[in-house]
Amino acid sequence: MKKIFILLVLFIITPLVTHSQVHAQKPNKQSQYLPGLYPEASKRILKANDLKGLNSFDLKVMRNEIYARHGYIFKTQEMKDYFNEQDWYNGKYKNVDKFLTETERKTLNL
Repeated sequence: MKKIFILLVLFIITPLVTHSQVHAQKPNKQSQYLPGLYPEASKRILKANDLKGLNSFDLKVMRNEIYARHGYIFKTQEMKDYFNEQDWYNGKYKNVDKFLTETERKTLNL
């Protein structure tokens, strides 16, 4: 009798567990992986305090990573060289303004 009960429980629970795993919600855009050294610049609105301790090159990279994540083709040789070294970067567009999120726009204004 115990064997029948255990088998019955397994037949009932297994499809439920499998179904919940197959139909799990996809992560929202905010929790997805963003490449670069400063993904937070695209994930949340930064404050001046977040920038303390960064030198001018770090700030330039942070700012330009936002554009690079959207496929911006850089004009300055320094940024071309830097981002062409990144395996995730793929320049496609001369202008990416239409792709920027509100969060990214606020970070860029900072």
